[in-house]
Amino acid sequence: MLVLNKKNFLENADINEDDFIKFTLSPDNSLVPDLHNTLPGKSIWLPPNKALMRSILDGKEVKVHFGVSQLFTEDLLFFVQKILRKKILDGISLSKKAGCLAIGLDAIKTQLMERKHCLVVVAKNAKSLKKYSLFSSNTISCFENLLYQKDLEKSTGKNNVKYVGILSKNFKKTIQEDLNKLKGFMETD
Repeated sequence: MLVLNKKNFLENADINEDDFIKFTLSPDNSLVPDLHNTLPGKSIWLPPNKALMRSILDGKEVKVHFGVSQLFTEDLLFFVQKILRKKILDGISLSKKAGCLAIGLDAIKTQLMERKHCLVVVAKNAKSLKKYSLFSSNTISCFENLLYQKDLEKSTGKNNVKYVGILSKNFKKTIQEDLNKLKGFMETD
């Protein structure tokens, strides 16, 4: 089934509408990921699943939809994953500059006592937070093993960063949408 319309796919899948990734056709017949939904032109929406994306992109239906005989999709999925990581890390950096970031487990716990909403990002190979009841609230979202420790260190400007907590609803929403997309890619590796 070709996912040209998100609504067609949503009826049969357990996925949020915000998790879809838009791809737009460029003038040179390359598909360009449009993570900000701002590029003009003909486009398709695909769920964040590598195997499903490969299957759809390799099919004839996409070429027919765009009215072209050949599409250039080389390294497209790797490129999307790299862009998603950068976008997430930029969001973490921006939330730090805005004063809405807690770095480290103790700082996150302290902030959770004062605030209701939080998005916790745990670096790969760091201790899991799933067993702590403090992090099992429905207002706290926790994403583990999607980003490397060195990436969190670079985006925060600190050393030995394994845990970050985004404390603003606005930053949380944006970063969480991108983390869900990245998680879809990681689960199908």
